[in-house]
Amino acid sequence: MMIRICHRLLGMLLLAFMQTATGQASPETVAGLPALVDARQLGHTQQLAVEKIYPLGSVRRISGQLRFSAELTISGERNLTTWQLSPVHTADAAFAQVREHLQQEGSRLLYWCEGRDCGPSNLWANSVFGNARLYGPDEHQRYAVLVSATSPELFALYTVTRGNGRGMLHVEHFRADDLPDNLYPAAATLLLQLRNDGQLELANDQGNPMLEATQLARALNRDSSLRVMLAGEQAAGWREQLIEAGVRATRLELDDNSEVATRMQVLP
Repeated sequence: MMIRICHRLLGMLLLAFMQTATGQASPETVAGLPALVDARQLGHTQQLAVEKIYPLGSVRRISGQLRFSAELTISGERNLTTWQLSPVHTADAAFAQVREHLQQEGSRLLYWCEGRDCGPSNLWANSVFGNARLYGPDEHQRYAVLVSATSPELFALYTVTRGNGRGMLHVEHFRADDLPDNLYPAAATLLLQLRNDGQLELANDQGNPMLEATQLARALNRDSSLRVMLAGEQAAGWREQLIEAGVRATRLELDDNSEVATRMQVLP
């Protein structure tokens, strides 16, 4: 009997370790971020075999049917957690910290929207996430989808500041059976990254592209005031592709340092 109990405890500890090691969005790691100090966890759910549609574009309802400008359908294990933030911490800060934490751990941004560009908050709360507590003013919401660079895992983040001023954070970690190849962010998402982070990683350590040059060109041409510097071994090639896609050459400078990762940085 004692041996069976020990084996069971060992299995539970191993499962908990694996969930923390492979899922950066676990309640333990996210709850430890500064913006979630004194946050109240309102619920945590694990679904072992489900199919889920994640929007990769604005949400709207047409003739009674939910519609997305783009979407990703995946199957696998879904873990979702919702927090109500402390009054001294904002939903914007929580969103930024979770997003940056995931990116630092190796996930890459696939989609990002803010405010009314996301669509009505009531559709996100009730139809996408099935959680009425996430409803708030449309202009006070943020949503992002990130995918792991090393495994078929997806992370969805949604924050909103409700009408009563309380911030809400919803995090979903999806261990997918499989993810499509060549998942790249759209132009609007790339422009948000450039404006907020000041830089973009263009290729991974193996030199494989992490985004499409045509979409990056569209992002740059949405804001003609942006001037950028490209650095890294493949910088010259990226510059040529962007010029061919319609970006003015005078907006694209080259850094002589070819030893750094291939990236783009916004110039002051």
